[in-house]
Amino acid sequence: MIGPLLHAREQTLKRFADGELPPQTRERVAAHLARCVACRGYVAFARELRARVVALDAVTAAPGLLDRVTARLAAGDNVILPVADPRPTHVVGSVPAAIAASVLVLATAWLLWPTPHLSAGSSEGLLRFSPARPLAGATLQVEYRASALLAGPDRLVLRARFRTPRDDPYNRGMRQTTAGVLTRVDRELYRGSLRLPDSVVYAVFAVEDSGGRHVDSNGSRLWELLVHDTLGRPTFDALTQREHDLMGRNWELGYETARRVAALYPERIESWSNLLFYEKHVLGESHLDSTLVSHRARLKAFHARLNSQTTPSSDDLGFMFWYALSIGDSTLEAYWKDRLEREAPRSPFAAQNRALAISARMWKDKDSLRALADMDRLWDDVGPAHGNVVNVGWRVAQIVGDSAGLVRWASHYLDMNRGDSAWIATAFTRYSGLRNEGMRLLRQELHALDTPDDARRSLEHTVEEQRAADAANARSLLAVLGQALVASGHATAGLDTLDLAVREGWDVALFRDVARTRLATGDTAGALTLLAFAAADPAAESWTVDSTRRFIGSAVDTASWGRAVEHGRFEMRSRVLDRATRRPLPASIRLERAAGRLVRFDSLARGRVTFVAFWSRRCGPSLEELPALERMTARLRRQGVGIVTVTDERMSEELQRFLVAKHLSFPVYGDVWRDASRAFNQWGTPSYFVVDASGQVRFAYRDLKRTPAEVAVLQ
Repeated sequence: MIGPLLHAREQTLKRFADGELPPQTRERVAAHLARCVACRGYVAFARELRARVVALDAVTAAPGLLDRVTARLAAGDNVILPVADPRPTHVVGSVPAAIAASVLVLATAWLLWPTPHLSAGSSEGLLRFSPARPLAGATLQVEYRASALLAGPDRLVLRARFRTPRDDPYNRGMRQTTAGVLTRVDRELYRGSLRLPDSVVYAVFAVEDSGGRHVDSNGSRLWELLVHDTLGRPTFDALTQREHDLMGRNWELGYETARRVAALYPERIESWSNLLFYEKHVLGESHLDSTLVSHRARLKAFHARLNSQTTPSSDDLGFMFWYALSIGDSTLEAYWKDRLEREAPRSPFAAQNRALAISARMWKDKDSLRALADMDRLWDDVGPAHGNVVNVGWRVAQIVGDSAGLVRWASHYLDMNRGDSAWIATAFTRYSGLRNEGMRLLRQELHALDTPDDARRSLEHTVEEQRAADAANARSLLAVLGQALVASGHATAGLDTLDLAVREGWDVALFRDVARTRLATGDTAGALTLLAFAAADPAAESWTVDSTRRFIGSAVDTASWGRAVEHGRFEMRSRVLDRATRRPLPASIRLERAAGRLVRFDSLARGRVTFVAFWSRRCGPSLEELPALERMTARLRRQGVGIVTVTDERMSEELQRFLVAKHLSFPVYGDVWRDASRAFNQWGTPSYFVVDASGQVRFAYRDLKRTPAEVAVLQ
């Protein structure tokens, strides 16, 4: 929306520069540009930038680089590159059988751990820290060779996400901070300094301009620092927090980090228990046959060592129980569970066991009141010892439905899960006694989302991108608030709030939810409009006028319905394109096809809309989504859409057998030279892209269900 005193949104100006706005909107923007120098300047900049980016090509690898890399892989060099792309190696299926054999691996891993920098050509900058292997609390000198987008200003901003040993997995609720200011030394070189807070063991960084309009996030990989010990090794806590930060961002590198922890700290049970977790959930059960043999041998070696000790630590007791449970050794599991609960009843794993026992008993005797009282006593005894204590307590409180219990356990839950406050507010609205409190908390959340907050802004996001993400979250919360208002008897206010929820954005599930609420209040016309929006989405191809009739319980005029769906398609095109980008791809993206033959991406995608999927056999979420990917690609091929799926390994006969065994018919190409990953700024799988007929990336996402609508608006 463009008012008399407001600037156009950055996304709107980009679409104006690219000639994508509908005629009426384009006229309004043109009128605004006639009187706004700042916005005219931005449009000129966007057009110039697009022209320059089109002229860029991929950085050519140094002669002989691939041969040298292949030779190192053949020699067994499995060094992790923390800030580089994951290397497309075959997974090693086993680990040494005895702890003593890890000494040589330890020395190699220690010496070969790389320094945190990456050069990626003119489209990405180069960030260096000195010292590269800092001690806790160190002061570091920072040098940044700016990317093409950031070179020029006198100052740039270094932003960071700091992690301490106590931070949880994933980045939900984590706060970002300004770590320092970088001052220009010459056209592209910037320098500054920062002091690591004493408690920080791991940090990731991005660089941006002072307004947050352009961000260099190292192709979404970010730059990282791990605190080291006096021997020059990354500390155990630093590596653990690296795993935590990578969860949800890149499971493959999380697995590689777990392998490195086991190599550097083989004497710790936790190292191997955690590695087994990744082998199960990232590689999948089919990879476990050979590794379980070595894990069982290692478990017995740990048992022999610790069983002779009269007082193992509570951590050792807990991890021995958990390691035995994960391996499936019921005898050692029972032995260490008994010792754990006798010798360390308040330790994290013992507290978890006690909570799970209360939950299991409740499902048998159906006595939720007794279970809630027992959970309250457990909390008084152990407090926030383990996350599953609050998970079980909150679940039991919801089953009981007592307001006091819900408030009490919501408070406990948020003490340990600070990023879930909106979820708790939503849950409160389902209980009549807490609905008003839930609505108050929702309004508080909406106010926070409406207030720019760099601490909440992801390191990878520009200010504009974070604003769009916040707006999408706000729409979901507005829908919950509107439904709660209707349920509490405030129908008019509720419907007005629901209007705000669906005024922008494109979310079929949200349209149907709001339609259901409108229908319940007697607003059949409003419900039909939203159902037509949902029916306009290609993902809802099975939704017909008869589906609508059954939904609303009355007859629907076919002609009126057809007009409503056509209007829905117009809205879909406008709203979906509003979240589109326009990023040209270099012409020289090399891929490997079957039999090792080279093919260029532009020859596969030229002249048609193309769906691109990155996936990996080393990624659990990728493997789980392969059946859905098969269905999606089959559907898109029937529509004439180009299909390119990219994996991180060579096109071997073994991979071909895997594809046949899984009944996967979509075309697969190997990203042997990493050209595709660099060109698409792809990091972590699964990830999906839609490229238009001119060869430009228009959409990038992780949610496969978005694909049909995004393809449709480009065809």
